Amino acid sequence: MAPAPPTVSPSASGGLRPLLVPWSVLAWSAALLGVGLGWLAGVLPRGVPDTDGFGSLFTGQSLGTAAAAAIAVGAAGVVSALLLLRREGAGGRPAEAAAWAMAAAVLLVFLDGSLLALFGYSMMMPFVGWFVPGLFALWIEAVLEPTALVLLFCTLGTALWVAAALTHRRARRRACQRCGRDDHWSAQGERRVRARAAVVGRWAVAAGVVLALLYPMLRFPWLFGVVPGMSEADSAMIMADPYTIMIGVGLGSAGAVGAVLTLGLVQRWGVRFPRWMVGLAGRSVPVPLAVVPATVVAVALVAMGRSTIVQLATEDLSGSPLTEHLHSVVFVSMGLWGAALVVATAAYAVRRRAECGLCERGLPEVEPGRSPAPVR
Repeated sequence: MAPAPPTVSPSASGGLRPLLVPWSVLAWSAALLGVGLGWLAGVLPRGVPDTDGFGSLFTGQSLGTAAAAAIAVGAAGVVSALLLLRREGAGGRPAEAAAWAMAAAVLLVFLDGSLLALFGYSMMMPFVGWFVPGLFALWIEAVLEPTALVLLFCTLGTALWVAAALTHRRARRRACQRCGRDDHWSAQGERRVRARAAVVGRWAVAAGVVLALLYPMLRFPWLFGVVPGMSEADSAMIMADPYTIMIGVGLGSAGAVGAVLTLGLVQRWGVRFPRWMVGLAGRSVPVPLAVVPATVVAVALVAMGRSTIVQLATEDLSGSPLTEHLHSVVFVSMGLWGAALVVATAAYAVRRRAECGLCERGLPEVEPGRSPAPVR
């Protein structure tokens, strides 16, 4: 049995710094409040879709509606952040719940399906952009549009509020701010947690990979002149434009790459760089290198699922062909893919927790497929 590790002050700096994160969400909330006031005063350009936004709650609404939402969420964020800036852990579970509620509010109110489209085009741009005339210029223009900048800003806000909730939870439990382990840690408990994370992670990855492949299954057949689920007129229009085919297949390839990377969350090459990566082969994959991109993509996927539901609820689909229903099913499933990716990513992070250099708790990291070392 290993001797009990020394107790560490929860205020000690770690991966999620207890003061930096609340100050960050305070600054972000104040900025959102300022954006809302700027929209209301007419001194800032409209940063939400006007008439063309996939699943945006502000499509067809006046700028005053978006301004009111930004002011309300920003003001609530300022109050919540000030509560988090009090003595560490003060406010207990209600303060933590407020931070989670802020993350959910920003995600569900301000993010929409355009975020996933932006990420998808960004992934394929290095490969397809060279062959489609003007695509690079269009992409740069799209990224610099106020609506895209607001999407990216609110994606950052969602991540910051999640970090704030986790920071407060660790402070409330008197746990280490770097690894999250508290005074009740034990080697046996760690092994049980890792075992559960391995099982849950495998199921979540399996579900995520299946759901991730649905979109490529709609786009890859375009290479063979088949356009699943679309009318003959729409199919003919797509097949007549090679650039449209290239873009569609490129977006499908981005989904396929996402499926492969999701699989890496339970594979050895997701823990150690594979042999073919010259200069990195055999080295440990930094946990943030997997967790941060996966979390951002999961946020975009959940936003796409929510946006599709909004589209279905606000549009007249009575005369829609089967294609629209087929695509709607695939796009709604992206929300489930995002949820599965969140679970798989959390399980990956738990499995990758090695011995903590701050609180000295923990066990050596175990690679997938290998047995853990015995505790002495």
